[in-house]
Amino acid sequence: MLVAISFSLHAQERPWTVSPCELLKHPGMYIESLVNVPGLVLYGPKQFTTHGYDCPDENGTLRLVFGGDPSDPKDRFRLPQSRLEDSTVPLKRDADYETMQKLMKSADASGQVRMLRATLTGRFFTGQPVGTKSGEIKHPNPRLVISEVELVSNHLEEPVDFTPISHTALKPPKGCSVTEIEVPSREEEDKLQRLSREPLEDLGYLGDPKAVATRAIADQEKIAPDEVASRVQLSGEAVALKNFSWTSSDGLRTYAVMVNRPYWLLPSTYSGDSVIWVPKYVTKTTCTSRP
Repeated sequence: MLVAISFSLHAQERPWTVSPCELLKHPGMYIESLVNVPGLVLYGPKQFTTHGYDCPDENGTLRLVFGGDPSDPKDRFRLPQSRLEDSTVPLKRDADYETMQKLMKSADASGQVRMLRATLTGRFFTGQPVGTKSGEIKHPNPRLVISEVELVSNHLEEPVDFTPISHTALKPPKGCSVTEIEVPSREEEDKLQRLSREPLEDLGYLGDPKAVATRAIADQEKIAPDEVASRVQLSGEAVALKNFSWTSSDGLRTYAVMVNRPYWLLPSTYSGDSVIWVPKYVTKTTCTSRP
């Protein structure tokens, strides 16, 4: 009878509808809760995460794991806590689940991180808590163990960037100074996104990250982009984000330009495939003599 009551209570459990950002901002409120999470899923090499439609990853990223992989009771003292938790979550393998699996296989074949839209139901686990010197409790490894793919798009899209801007102060070389250059506002970039759909506007360069970085530097130097392009170098990249650098011919001025395809431009276009590249963070290092 106790078993029957347990199953009955589990069947009556209703998931909380909550965004990935809310889960990560207040993880303690949802420990082991059944949740319904709409979001933008990034999947690819070493990446399986879901992100909010209208917020950056200020509090980290929400890792995804499929349920439906029960553990053997005799292994309960050998397995890590996370594996034991994952094994408690069943998985509904229906048509939406199969659709998501096909999309993930397609992303695997491309070798690139791709994006899809999905509403996922599952159980939220925070992982081992970590105490900080200030007494604050952090949960650095939260995850959603998926029990059901409730809704999923039928195609993959190019990913967008959810990372927050980091204003880490750079220590310039001796005799040099670093200046942060103002980038276009969200309103200005949203206008560019909308205009980019118009062929007569001649904004095709917005689809090329190097061209966007080149123009940002040329505008500061007050010279033509063609005079800058040959010395613009790719210095790093991540999902939907690239870093470029450029140094003047006399070696006295160096620009570091970060460009991205930001998540917040998605409402202005129909797909991640058409989100434009824009400057995210630009710094200029000026020296009195060649470093």
